[in-house]
Amino acid sequence: MKLPSVQYLLNQATTSLKRYPFTIFSALVAVVMSIYLIEQWEKITNALPYINLLLTASIGIPLYFCATIVANKKNYNSKQQTLLYSFTTLILLAVYFSFPGKHTTHNTALPYVKFAIYNITAHLLVSFIPFFDSKKINAFWHYNKILFLRFLLSALYAGFIYIGITLALTSLHLLFDVKIKETLYADIWIVVTGLFNTWFFVSGIPNNIDDLETNNQYPKGLKIFAQFVLLPLLTIYLLILYAYGSKILISWNWPKGIVTYLIICVSILGILNFLLIFPYALLQENKWIAKVTKAYYIILFPLLLILFIAIFMRMNDYGITINRYIILVLGVWLVIVCLYMNWKSKNIKFIPTSLAAMAILSSFGPWGMFSVSEQSQVKRLEQILAKAEILKNNKIENETIWITERLPNLTSIQPLQNESKLTATLHNEVKSILDYLDDYHGFSSISKWYSQNIDSIVTVTDDKKNSLYSNNEAEVYMRSLGLKYEHVSVNNQANELLYDYSADFNSKINQVTGYDYVVQFNKYNYGGDSDVIEKFNIDNQEYILSQPSNTSLNLALNYKDSELKFPLQDLLNQLQGDFDNKPSKLIPLNKMQIKSFNNQFEVMMEIHSISVVKPFTNPAFQNLNGILLIKKK
Repeated sequence: MKLPSVQYLLNQATTSLKRYPFTIFSALVAVVMSIYLIEQWEKITNALPYINLLLTASIGIPLYFCATIVANKKNYNSKQQTLLYSFTTLILLAVYFSFPGKHTTHNTALPYVKFAIYNITAHLLVSFIPFFDSKKINAFWHYNKILFLRFLLSALYAGFIYIGITLALTSLHLLFDVKIKETLYADIWIVVTGLFNTWFFVSGIPNNIDDLETNNQYPKGLKIFAQFVLLPLLTIYLLILYAYGSKILISWNWPKGIVTYLIICVSILGILNFLLIFPYALLQENKWIAKVTKAYYIILFPLLLILFIAIFMRMNDYGITINRYIILVLGVWLVIVCLYMNWKSKNIKFIPTSLAAMAILSSFGPWGMFSVSEQSQVKRLEQILAKAEILKNNKIENETIWITERLPNLTSIQPLQNESKLTATLHNEVKSILDYLDDYHGFSSISKWYSQNIDSIVTVTDDKKNSLYSNNEAEVYMRSLGLKYEHVSVNNQANELLYDYSADFNSKINQVTGYDYVVQFNKYNYGGDSDVIEKFNIDNQEYILSQPSNTSLNLALNYKDSELKFPLQDLLNQLQGDFDNKPSKLIPLNKMQIKSFNNQFEVMMEIHSISVVKPFTNPAFQNLNGILLIKKK
């Protein structure tokens, strides 16, 4: 076998570039943006525009590929091609501006959610758009077979090339002590999988896909793989799911949420399997395939019934989320496909076409997954807060007001005033909803409930990259509700409250001049032996604030071989005696301070809020936050 020459490879690469210039250019933009984000991440103050451009360019790869295939198939002239590519570019611009910016959220993961939907839709379009108005089913199947096999081959080549380059760089590092930048491996992976993989993929796509209609050669390996690997696996999965369905009927214990994902995955695996062997069913010796295919789509109906029961139960209990919306849409789509595939006349193009249509329709508008899920979760949060009288007339009662002069430290006059209004279960639901909004939607829909601009507070804490403090968006919003940002154990709901004190900043605002460092500490979980409360560094020296023993509430600040002690138990005893022996009080700030010093430092611990419970035999912190004011001698 004669190996291809370098000149041949260059000619093939040039030909592919001329055929698919916009596809390869999109891949190049995505690669450049990815590498830039990796190399400059620490220096970028707002990563969302770069992430949005990266994701848009990634979607441009299948969209421009689809446009090129259509233009070639229909023999468009230069003017028609210009219009087609311009229309595709407008779609990409709309996609870019549909992604959230920093005015919507500070969560850089949010654009990836929309990207997943758009990218899947774009790849579905690639599979059927060239044959949308064509009845050439055989050409359609062969075209998708080529795409599938080309994808696998491209991934194989890209994987081996990356492994080879990585081993070469590792050898240079180990044998010649050549220093290799760690990010270089990620950069190479991006170039290989993003640019080379795309370029190699498009180089194997035939020019005239209509000629595939006369191709009656079907790879035996594909049939063997589908018949003897995928089909037995599919049978096993179906038996497991039917056994689980029988268990539900016997025990009347309705399905867990994970069963919906299993049903979706098994259903799609089966559809893929029967699509792979579709043309073989037309041969006389393979009539059994058509019968098995029809039986499969009938067998799915009971499983889909379980899916709908499970997803509606989850929606009723916890509202609609993007994941539940997608499961519901896929369930409806599977029902439609099962009904369609049991008709006498059926076209396999219906499968990707219908899925793409449902994906597009559910991705935008007031009926779309993003709007419906956000409204559902905001309404659920509103109902919980209103019933607990935390939200009245669309405003938060006893909102935690942050002292702006102390940002990025989250320091408040009266924190956590609404904590007693919620049960542990409802508290955890509020946290779950806020975390969900942070991950998928942002907080613009609930920001009007607050009297202060929470977004500006998050921006300050977000921009202080060199600060000792870090606050995520959901935490700031929840603590501003007057609630702890933590999962509360339901079993600890009835714990005996020993102490509950908050500093009254209205009585005195302490001056911090004269101190060299201010360190914030927060503790929201129950402690154990040698429980660390806060770690920080000063001049490359680590300092640890901890509770040395779970039998005492006293704290200690350790560094090197030195220790500064803070007799917190004595302070609590004194507060309990000074304030009418009542465990819960608002205390003047100067009464919430403990000083400790040695020959190197003078440290004042300023307690802003503290609550202590007795879950078992020893008291434990339920909440402790404040600051350390440190002065060098």
